[in-house]
Amino acid sequence: MTRISARYLGKRLVVSYITLLVIMTLLFALLRSMPGSFISSMITPQMQPEQVERLRNVWGLNEPLWQQYIDFMINYQTGNFGMSPTYKEPVWDVIVRRLPRTLILFGASFIAAYIIGPIVGMYLGWLRGTRKDKSIFASSLVMYSMPSFWLAWLFIWLFNYELGWFESTYMYTKFAEFDWTVLSTIVDVFNHITLPLFSLAFVGWVGSMLVMRPSMNNVTDADYVFLAQAKGLSERTVMIKHAARNALIPVATQAIVGLAFLLDGSVIIEQVFSWPGIGQLIVNSVAAQDYPATQAAFFILAVLVIVMRLLTDIAYTYLDPRIKFGEEQ
Repeated sequence: MTRISARYLGKRLVVSYITLLVIMTLLFALLRSMPGSFISSMITPQMQPEQVERLRNVWGLNEPLWQQYIDFMINYQTGNFGMSPTYKEPVWDVIVRRLPRTLILFGASFIAAYIIGPIVGMYLGWLRGTRKDKSIFASSLVMYSMPSFWLAWLFIWLFNYELGWFESTYMYTKFAEFDWTVLSTIVDVFNHITLPLFSLAFVGWVGSMLVMRPSMNNVTDADYVFLAQAKGLSERTVMIKHAARNALIPVATQAIVGLAFLLDGSVIIEQVFSWPGIGQLIVNSVAAQDYPATQAAFFILAVLVIVMRLLTDIAYTYLDPRIKFGEEQ
């Protein structure tokens, strides 16, 4: 039987929606406060004033600011992102084409980081105070202090320039003159995604480890752990099934923070590796003052974070049987 009530779920959905409205408002205000206008690149010295005015009317810049805000809120909640002056096509088409590429890179990095981190944190917490715990913990802190873009250039130099093992640009080989099959496509994409994936996951796993390790320390002295040991269960069984499950609860809380950091890092990493995703779209659109594309890209990333936050709340009920959301206690 589920431990989450419809009332609680409804409240979380309302809070998530209000959060999205606040983010959209801030996004509208911040981008409108940028110097210049996104049609500046479309205006040439040869254009007549009436042509410039017509251009402003087409893009709705002559409307009052409050009207622009209302139109923005309505259009973005209905999926109408407008036209991109840079790409000369609907912004929605640009987003749909680039979003799966970001989800592939970001999803693989997130899964890798939150598999490796909790596993390492579980063992370090169980072996607390030992030489192995201290040495691995100190090494992980050094990794955590490294900027992801610096690691990206280091990996490119080592694994691409020096060793020639992996590709360092794009998502797949362009202009390849060989027959594409399912297997060859998978191998080619894996060859291109390895370095950006390593650049994100190499640092990202440490965050979940730093939460899992002290959480594991706390539960190793719990009564139910001693009871499981007294029953004669193996150390591995006690560590994984009894101690680690409860120690994972704070990691689930930290996952949403790690999600935001990974998204932030993906913007830089996509630019370094020329990965054609949402992160690269943001950088190029901001540089070109392409407001429609920039707003839509940030909006999609905000939706992803809010949805993940909602799923994290729901996941609590399955990690800890003591939690009964939405019920009167």
